[in-house]
Amino acid sequence: MDTGPRLSDERAGTLRSALAVPLDDVTGYVVAAGAPEGRWPVSLGIRVDFLRDPPSQGRPMTITGDLIDRDGRGGTTRGDVFDADGARIAIVVQRSHLVSVATRPTSRVHRPACPPESVSLREALGVVESAPGLVAMPPVSLAANGMNNVHGGILLCGAEFAAMSAIDARGDWRTTSVDINYLRPVSALDATAFAADVVHRGRSTAVVRVLVSTAVGKPCAIATVTLQQGS
Repeated sequence: MDTGPRLSDERAGTLRSALAVPLDDVTGYVVAAGAPEGRWPVSLGIRVDFLRDPPSQGRPMTITGDLIDRDGRGGTTRGDVFDADGARIAIVVQRSHLVSVATRPTSRVHRPACPPESVSLREALGVVESAPGLVAMPPVSLAANGMNNVHGGILLCGAEFAAMSAIDARGDWRTTSVDINYLRPVSALDATAFAADVVHRGRSTAVVRVLVSTAVGKPCAIATVTLQQGS
């Protein structure tokens, strides 16, 4: 995976949560590789701990995934992100369960064009802040997974957007961890809302809870975002 200007963000400084997209894919496919015919893993929850910012200027990163445990209901996996020098950037643990599917959703029927490198992920996703801590994402094909739902990693990005908005970050805070539980799928054909509640705000650390809702107001995910100033 390469990085670049698209991870720059006016509030987050560097959108660390963008790493959740490939981490979700890599650790999810570890379970999918051993799933029986007609079954596919769906994430129950992801926790990502960020140790440092991703490298800038398009330097490559390596993402790995390993199986921790598997049974007839699902599996638990972990993954790591390393920079070109071998330094660890992020750690993820994912829990998934197996659902019945008619066909394996290994690829999209239509793959949206990747936005230019100069376009930030915030811009590409069309994220809008209506008030401090209230963020909305319109239907956008870039956010869809192979089942035409909003990708779990993208929901994690939305949680970071909302958390940073809630504390009025201006590039001077960094996300150190996100722990998200998925309650129900979110259609990529509908808008998604993110509402943040600041649980704790200190001089150097903040904890923010983010509720992710569907277009009709149904809760679909709950995230806890931990932030540190100047990390």
